[in-house]
Amino acid sequence: MMKNSTAICWLAVLSVFHFGMTAQAATTPEIRAAISKGAAHLETLSEKAHGPIKALYALAIYKADRQSAVVDEVVHDILDRCQGDAYKPTPEHIYAAGVEATLLADKDPEKYRRPLELIRDYIVGQQQANGGWNYPSRDAGKSGDTSVIQYACLGLWACERAAIPVKPEVWGKVLEWHNRYKNQDGGFPYFPGESEGALKGDSELTMTVNAVGSMHIAMLHINPTFLPLKDNSRSLAKKDDPEEEKPKFGVLEQVQIDAPVEKAPDVTISPSTVDTLRRAFGYLSARFTTENKETLHRAYYYYSLERMASLADVESIGGHKWYDECAQYLINKQNADGSWNLQGYQAQIYDTAFAVLFLTRSTGKILKRVDKPDQFGDGTLIGGRGLPDDLAGVEMQGGRVKMKDKPSGSLEELLASLQSSGEISLDDVQNQLVEQIQLGDRNELIGQKDQLIKLIQHPSAEIRRTAVWALGRSNDFSAAKYLIDALSDQDLGVIIEARSALCWLARKPTGFGLAPDPLEDLPDNATDQQKKDAISSWHKDLVVTWGNWYLDNRPFADRGDDFEANFRAKLERIRLGGDSRL
Repeated sequence: MMKNSTAICWLAVLSVFHFGMTAQAATTPEIRAAISKGAAHLETLSEKAHGPIKALYALAIYKADRQSAVVDEVVHDILDRCQGDAYKPTPEHIYAAGVEATLLADKDPEKYRRPLELIRDYIVGQQQANGGWNYPSRDAGKSGDTSVIQYACLGLWACERAAIPVKPEVWGKVLEWHNRYKNQDGGFPYFPGESEGALKGDSELTMTVNAVGSMHIAMLHINPTFLPLKDNSRSLAKKDDPEEEKPKFGVLEQVQIDAPVEKAPDVTISPSTVDTLRRAFGYLSARFTTENKETLHRAYYYYSLERMASLADVESIGGHKWYDECAQYLINKQNADGSWNLQGYQAQIYDTAFAVLFLTRSTGKILKRVDKPDQFGDGTLIGGRGLPDDLAGVEMQGGRVKMKDKPSGSLEELLASLQSSGEISLDDVQNQLVEQIQLGDRNELIGQKDQLIKLIQHPSAEIRRTAVWALGRSNDFSAAKYLIDALSDQDLGVIIEARSALCWLARKPTGFGLAPDPLEDLPDNATDQQKKDAISSWHKDLVVTWGNWYLDNRPFADRGDDFEANFRAKLERIRLGGDSRL
């Protein structure tokens, strides 16, 4: 978010899973050194890497921030198999497709848009009627492969991050599969209903980790703010340990913790899904270990674990700080040449790549969690720009920020007052908006869409920000083009708010991987020119990425209108080097 002096208080959450003694954590320099040595070793294995292994090791090198020709070689190979109208898979099929999509989406989503579309079509086309995935060579009557499903979800998530849509029903079927094929103990086997796999149909630790991760990827695209494992820990948390934290984005935010889950169009997250997820996590909590000896693919466990825990947003599992303990274990097991060999299948390449991906927290870097509301107490968060500079005018009630004097008048009256004169307190309007969303009845908010659209043109940037915020939370997709237009506002704060609103409306919490604030990673002593360049580059990517998303998903009734014609012309000007703000 924009850097300012606004303060905010929130109630800290102490995870119910964090208790007891943990192993001594590796230090940051140790972790960085291990990553560097591991990635350097991978670069020496180019001739040994082939098929899905090659994509995996290239992804690990890329995530380690190494400039390497081998990554470009792998990308070139992927592109060679994306000629024409279909993606040509390797013999590892979905496994390779998932990793290859991740590499392309992370490296340059705009440049590799067409190959990613082909990979998306391939993965979706391979989904079974029951919602799962399997090796194409396996009997079509088989229930599915928990590991393959994870890679299918990873690939589709990568496509979504690149503004390539995946139909909601695909994600709904993923959740249905997991509801249907869980074991009675809450865990998941490799091949449900079969006597194959290391444990012959019994629950496995790594497969259960995979299942929890896949379910979270699906839920991310149905309701991006719903974190049942995080919320469960919060609802039972201690409330006597306040902590200060800067709000990450947004004028104001709210999350319902124990309320019924919101639904995306035609798809819901059912109570049975939440129960399946929590039982699976309970299985993991009771069996967590830093060394998984159940499987031949031992390092695979760490890669899956990092992804699952990052998606679930949990730092502790069964009383263990999963990252600290596993990072220390992996550092202790690293060979002098930078490799790992944990007695797994094709260990030198697989184990080293998986270990590097774990240590870099590759999934956590994608998510950043910047688009997830900072949550506290029983569920309401007010972002910094929505609070008055003088906090004496607010009070905390049950973990929620409340104005001491309740706003008078209806939402319609407040918005009308802002539109006509701007004399009504903006704090009052923002507080009223929070209450509208908290109560779960957005009909009044939706009914004010025309008012909000007018307010987007208001001379006051702060009022424009508020209108943009509210439009995004209306869940009215017809408002998207106004938010796209607001991406070119003259005020950076309005642009940031428009991006946030689009993330909410589109159910894309990570915003295709674009930073929520172009200045967040700049040093404090950055020059004006550095700031200008950062904003310019970020804004161009923002307009192009979200613009393409809108053109792909806009309502049928709006297709071919003047807005579309003008916006396509704008995208063409940007492509030719024009200013994205014009």
